[in-house]
Amino acid sequence: MADVFLLIVRWAHAIAAVAWVGGGIFYWVVLRPALRTEGVPPAVARVAGAEFGGLVALAAWTLVVTGFVLVFARLSEPAADVPYGAVLALKIALSVWMFLLVSGRRRGGPADGRPRGRLRAAANALGSVNTTVVLGVVVFGLSDVLRLLFERNL
Repeated sequence: MADVFLLIVRWAHAIAAVAWVGGGIFYWVVLRPALRTEGVPPAVARVAGAEFGGLVALAAWTLVVTGFVLVFARLSEPAADVPYGAVLALKIALSVWMFLLVSGRRRGGPADGRPRGRLRAAANALGSVNTTVVLGVVVFGLSDVLRLLFERNL
């Protein structure tokens, strides 16, 4: 039964990651350039932005919840050695950066336009849709590295 639960959790984690990163790539490469043309009404841009924002929020929460389950499941295995932990820590750090970038865009900033907090200010200074997509692709790659490290130690 535990194996079925972990399979469902891994599947949900993967689908959420694909939806977020794939949606970001679609936004970056297709939708944003289309919205910059004069033929797209502003209402379409607002609706598209709101719908994509909802998808990202759902994906982010799904990734956080399933990520916690997967971290504890993997780290409880003897095959999770120090290199595995180091790559996992990098993956988590990059994921947190992505979450900060998205939460900064969704919440906007204070009335004076300056971001609150040093971490939020740093994330906003380095952040954009482009950065989020690039980080997402790197996190995907780190997932494969983690799988290889784990399977090597089985």
